[in-house]
Amino acid sequence: MDYPEFENKIILLYLFNRPDDHNVVLQNASLENQAGRMFIVGVFAEGTTANDWATGVRTAVAWDSVEQYLVFDTIENYFERISIGWENKTVQ
Repeated sequence: MDYPEFENKIILLYLFNRPDDHNVVLQNASLENQAGRMFIVGVFAEGTTANDWATGVRTAVAWDSVEQYLVFDTIENYFERISIGWENKTVQ
């Protein structure tokens, strides 16, 4: 199976059956097989969690729980685009 390449990108993950305010923004992400299941593994990007309490913390999200993902070239690009969404009230 072919998987996307996330190296040196910022990844915004929307998860099945989760509200938009529970999305995940990762940097330094890669795909890993753990116990026979595929995970996106990376660290929480700075400025993307409430009070930045999880910045830099390594986490893993099961690939099969991802409903949609967006790939950004830089964290600056992510913040530029998310601010447009806030201004247009299209991001929650």
